[in-house]
Amino acid sequence: MSKVLRAIVAAGLLAGALVTATGLIAYWRTALDVVNNGLPFLAAGLLALVALAWATGRRPLIGGAVILFAINLALLLTALPGAAPRAPEGAERFLRVATFNLWGRNDHPDNLEAFLAETDADAVVLEEVRERHKNLLAALAKHYPYQAGDYGLVILSKHPILADGRIDRAGQPQRMSLIIRWATLDVDGTQVGLAGIHLARPFYPAFEAADIARLTQFVKDRPGPLILAGDFNMTPWTWKMRGLTRATGLKRYNTFLPTWPMRWRSLPLLPLLPIDNVFASPHFSAIATDVGPRLDSDHRPVIADIALSE
Repeated sequence: MSKVLRAIVAAGLLAGALVTATGLIAYWRTALDVVNNGLPFLAAGLLALVALAWATGRRPLIGGAVILFAINLALLLTALPGAAPRAPEGAERFLRVATFNLWGRNDHPDNLEAFLAETDADAVVLEEVRERHKNLLAALAKHYPYQAGDYGLVILSKHPILADGRIDRAGQPQRMSLIIRWATLDVDGTQVGLAGIHLARPFYPAFEAADIARLTQFVKDRPGPLILAGDFNMTPWTWKMRGLTRATGLKRYNTFLPTWPMRWRSLPLLPLLPIDNVFASPHFSAIATDVGPRLDSDHRPVIADIALSE
């Protein structure tokens, strides 16, 4: 049995080393960064491997497992510095922003209206809005009289929209090209930029890299108060997300609350990855962030309460 256990640990070390090396190389080869989305699960597996290695009593196996676990834990914890600063106790809420990938296949969006009424968000960003959802948008108009867009990315607001626009991915049909829908809100006399985001999936690294570059430039061109909300299709501990955070100076509101996948076709699943998020400029601080329930989508909503910084 001891020989079998040592063989299992050795195989685990080899596999863990290969995945860890791939994740590190992704710093230079961004197409490999998809591996880093699973970093928490790799760290958990390596912690279990440490326990198995300990049971073998072999120092080389124990040392190797501990080193691999320490490397991956350190990489995971590097996501923490990008989090939004906490608002002071008792800070007044400036905006409650909700974002939700409605999912193009969602044939039963009626419960979203009830959820938004209960949540009482001031502004909402919806992704993957399709023609079949036009009745939903019409129903939501009584709660959100101001709207930017009617397909793909849609912004709903209780505050007046002073201006709006869109940024598209080049070389794609219009129904697939929208990556940023932006609006300027008048929030009780303060102008705030709100942008809905839907970046390419990591399985299309060229599109994803171009989307991140466009988003980075979009943020740099807007020095005033700005909030991003949407489906970023990457977790906070990927090299790409850390790079986006550094380049833009925006702060993240969701680090560890998983939002995807909630379902595959008709099969319900447990959410594992926090790929839906809210980011905001240093003009703001975080009061609270939460996720919503199942709403017949493969994503969960994210709700962020945001305060104005002093």
